[in-house]
Amino acid sequence: MFESATPIAFFQHQAALLRSHLPGLLDGRPDSIHDARIATRHLREVLPLTHEWQRRRDAGDFAARISELGRSLGKARDADVRIELLRYFEARLPHAASSLALVRQRQERDRLMLARKLIKQLERLEVGEELARLSARAAWQRRRFWVAMTGAWRHQLRQLVAERAQAASAALVYATGVYFPNRSHAARIAIKKFRYAVEIGDQTGLLADQTLLRTLKKAQDLLGELHDRQTLIDELTSVAARPEVDAAPIALVVRVAEVEIGDLQARVLARRAEVLDACQRALRRVDRRVMTKGAYAVAGVVALAAGIEATRRHQAQGRRAADAEPGRAVSVRVPVPMLLPDAQAR
Repeated sequence: MFESATPIAFFQHQAALLRSHLPGLLDGRPDSIHDARIATRHLREVLPLTHEWQRRRDAGDFAARISELGRSLGKARDADVRIELLRYFEARLPHAASSLALVRQRQERDRLMLARKLIKQLERLEVGEELARLSARAAWQRRRFWVAMTGAWRHQLRQLVAERAQAASAALVYATGVYFPNRSHAARIAIKKFRYAVEIGDQTGLLADQTLLRTLKKAQDLLGELHDRQTLIDELTSVAARPEVDAAPIALVVRVAEVEIGDLQARVLARRAEVLDACQRALRRVDRRVMTKGAYAVAGVVALAAGIEATRRHQAQGRRAADAEPGRAVSVRVPVPMLLPDAQAR
């Protein structure tokens, strides 16, 4: 019951998701590559919060494997996105379809090479075997009852959310209202990392805010579409410089993509105030001097259950003592855990 509200449960859930996508990765399926990439990001984000359940060395070794796998998944996923975007422009701009088809075929060849490298890496890193081994570790089953209430991970997670909220806010302001490709991409990465931290907070009951998550996802998606088009423009500009390529159709696609970037940039700006407000709201929610009602409820239930368990255990000890010496009076002292709301006391 209580282990469902801890970082280790979130980790195990994401590990199970990644394992479920391994067959699709071996088949090179784009959807499996996309979903596995997201799972690796979640795993990297939550790993530092699981040290109370597993050895740091094990977590560090696994983090290195996951990071290496994540980079390969990212390259393959970026290739899939470019291919999808090329198909989109082929359908939208029939006059440029033949030129775009040549570019797409080249991208598909590159994507095949990336998929082969990804499969070889999966086999070399033995990610499936490592996930199975870590998920089955009995050490993760220890202390989870008390850690759910008193673990240091709560403070770590508050600090992580606060740092990511500040970074996302700063990156979004730095991006300005004038389109800078690198600054927009940096804002996208900062918002994405902030969102992953908030998702852990949501799953553990520390920061349950679906509105906040939706706000971050919409902004991330817009910035992602913008970045995808910018990456395609850079690729097409390089292709158009070749003497054997008809540059006119390629230039048309670039102009249309630039118009779409302008539209996406305007939509990002329209949401900027909302995202900045979400960052500030998250900072207020995770202030370490404040404990949310949801967190009090979880901790209170844990404390009550712990008291009941302690009572049952000491009563059993008393019965055993009475059975051993009939007629002797036995006193039983029962420790009852107390939950002190520090924030309210202050």
